[in-house]
Amino acid sequence: MTRSSSRIDPAARRLLSSIAGTRDGRVSAMALAHKSGAGRQLIDAGLLVRRGSTMATVADDDLDDSPVAVMAHPITGHQGHLGNIAWQDEEDSAFRRVYVLDMVSAAKRALGQIDCSLGQEPVPYLDGAVLDFGTARLPRRRARVGLWVARGLSTPQAFEEFRQHVERRPSEGLRVVIDLDTQEQRRAPFLKGHELVALSDVVDHDYGLAVAPDILAARLIKGPDDTGPVWVSGDGSVLSVHGVLHEFTGGKQKVAVAMLAGAWLAGDPFLPVARVLEEADCRASVKRLKDLFGGHPTWREVIRESGTSCWLEV
Repeated sequence: MTRSSSRIDPAARRLLSSIAGTRDGRVSAMALAHKSGAGRQLIDAGLLVRRGSTMATVADDDLDDSPVAVMAHPITGHQGHLGNIAWQDEEDSAFRRVYVLDMVSAAKRALGQIDCSLGQEPVPYLDGAVLDFGTARLPRRRARVGLWVARGLSTPQAFEEFRQHVERRPSEGLRVVIDLDTQEQRRAPFLKGHELVALSDVVDHDYGLAVAPDILAARLIKGPDDTGPVWVSGDGSVLSVHGVLHEFTGGKQKVAVAMLAGAWLAGDPFLPVARVLEEADCRASVKRLKDLFGGHPTWREVIRESGTSCWLEV
C-alpha cells in the first residue's frame, strides 16, 4: 500500500482535523499513543511527519521547569538531556517526539478528485496555513471557482489574519476555502466572495480524506447542515432564511444580498440604501432597492426598505 492510497478512516480524519485546528499543527507522540491506530494511519500516510529537533523535556534537577532539548549522548548515543548537574537518560524518548501536520500532503489528498490549475504546486500563504490551488470546474457550475485549503481558522486572531490576507488578494468570482479544522471548533464568520466549507461536510468516506466534487457542488447550493436563521453563499447567489432557500441570478442582486446578509450576521443589519446600490454598481436610474429587486419573491418578504435604510427581515 502506497502513501497515496493508505486508508484513512473516520477516526484518523477527525484526529487530523483536531491537529489542523491547533496553532502550529503539532502533536506529541504521547498524545498520538492515546488515539489507538488513528495516529499511526496518519504517520504511515505521510500526513504527520517527525519534527525531531523539537523533542523536549524538563530536567529532573531543574528548579524552574524550563524545557531542555532531548538529544543523543555524544559518547553512548543514548537519548537523553543535559540537566543542571549531570546527563540524564531519557527512557521514554519515543513519547517525547513531536509530529507536525504536512499541510501540502494533506491538502493535495483532500483535493485529489478535483482537477485544480495549481494542483501540482499550490501557492502557500500565511506561513503555509493556507494553500492556493488556483481554480477548478465543479459539477453543475458554469464558471470556474477558486479553491484554497486552510487550517487553523478557528480562533478570532487567526481568522482576522486570514481576512486581511483575503483583502489583499480578492477573488474575481467565488472562492471556495476547504477548512481542515474540526467542526466542533468555531465556525468562521461570513466572508464576502468566499465560501468556507468544512472538510467533514464534503468528504468522500470511501476515500477517507478526499473531497467529493458532487457533494461539494451540492454544499455550495444548499449550505451547511446547520445554517442558523440566516445563511448566504459567498457570492450571494443563494440566501437561506429559517431554512427557506432563495436564489439570485443577477450579478448586482448577488452583491446586494451578500451585503445585507453579511450585515445581519455581523449584528448590525441596517445598511444605507445608497451604499448598497453603489457597491452593486447600479446605474444612476436605480434609486431604490425596489428597482433592483422588484418582482423577486424575496422583495418585501425578506428584503425590506424604508427611507434611506434597507435590511433583511428575519
